[in-house]
Amino acid sequence: MVFITFARGRLIGSSVLIHEAQNPEIFAIVKRQCAALGIPLPLVFVRQDPLVPAAAIGFGEPYSLVLSSDYLEDLREDELSFVIGRQLGHIAAGHVRYQSLLSVNGNENALVSLIFGPWLRRCELTCDKVGLICCGSLDAASRAIAILALRGFGRQVDLRSFATQQASIGDDTVLKWGEWLGSEPYATRRIADLTAYAASAQYQHHEEWFLRTEAVAPIPLPLPGSRRLDGGDLAGRGRRVLAAAIDVVVLLAVSSYFFTPQSAPTPPKIPRSIVVNGLPNGAKVQLGPLTVKIPAEKAAPASSPSPSPAPTASPTPLSNQRIAAAAMRAFSFGFVSFLYFTLLIAVVGQSFGMMIAGLRVSTLDLRRPSFLQALGRGALIGAFHWVIALLSPFSSCWFHDWLTKTRVVAGERLIARAANG
Repeated sequence: MVFITFARGRLIGSSVLIHEAQNPEIFAIVKRQCAALGIPLPLVFVRQDPLVPAAAIGFGEPYSLVLSSDYLEDLREDELSFVIGRQLGHIAAGHVRYQSLLSVNGNENALVSLIFGPWLRRCELTCDKVGLICCGSLDAASRAIAILALRGFGRQVDLRSFATQQASIGDDTVLKWGEWLGSEPYATRRIADLTAYAASAQYQHHEEWFLRTEAVAPIPLPLPGSRRLDGGDLAGRGRRVLAAAIDVVVLLAVSSYFFTPQSAPTPPKIPRSIVVNGLPNGAKVQLGPLTVKIPAEKAAPASSPSPSPAPTASPTPLSNQRIAAAAMRAFSFGFVSFLYFTLLIAVVGQSFGMMIAGLRVSTLDLRRPSFLQALGRGALIGAFHWVIALLSPFSSCWFHDWLTKTRVVAGERLIARAANG
């Protein structure tokens, strides 16, 4: 999460921000499609990237749409419209925050792709359909896929023959492993899937929905300080409890990893009956060319057991250790909670659980919390996490929200309110 937040700073510092005065052709495509899809306008950047032609990143509005300058030279306007439309489809469908998280952790890794690959590939196929609706041309969409896969050589490819290569894979499990271990479907499958979708009644229905709108501008995002929050902007109790549950799992894992006391192993005791002068009975010792055998000795007779003292009511060392371990676990969980919420709220504006649930922390006038407010939230959560957990089901605004003058808000509620004026 922190990495993606810092990545936006690198984009601003080393990429070209697209707007009405900077590459207005690209900006017009993005603006028109955002208005039709009913989503806010993302930040659009162009950077030099020979590997990734386009990507949408971020954990909340405004998202960032990044285009590669290397691929822009090979794409025509309708093909670029498909590429942009499918990335906006990821934003509209809510895929981006999860894809950004997986990308940071290596969604190109074979193991990660094997676990999350089915969902990632389905997302790509779904957003191919959004791109087709946005560009309005099956030929342009198929050509764009071929160019993204083959660069300039894609213009020399017969698309119909290229799509039929998918049939040669058939049900061969070995040939499908290459797709199963990747985060994207084969280009041949994408074109074949789009061809079947374009011939369906579902495509006609979706195209009519896309063209139905009379909006000429994307939904505006509420500017920081432009208005004050009200009850309708706050996150519901169910989503806050879900976010808190995810955070608790993360915190338990972190605190147990760093603060679990490790008991020293007790060396095994060797009975006296089998040890003579430090060597076991019957052992053979090599002294140069000679081998000497230690004679076996009988064990000394066991002495009569002394009477055990009467038990006392004082706590045993074992119970003291358990009390100390429980206190250590409680302290470590509170300390890790303090660091976790302070740093993430100050830097990102949301915890990991909030990111999954689509929530974020805001001040009463829609600004990002200051470091002191994040510090206050982290300290209160670290000190009173059990009290917060007990009271959380009964209110959508918890006491540490009131004390720090911050609120947990749902992003889509703010957007819907802005859309309705």
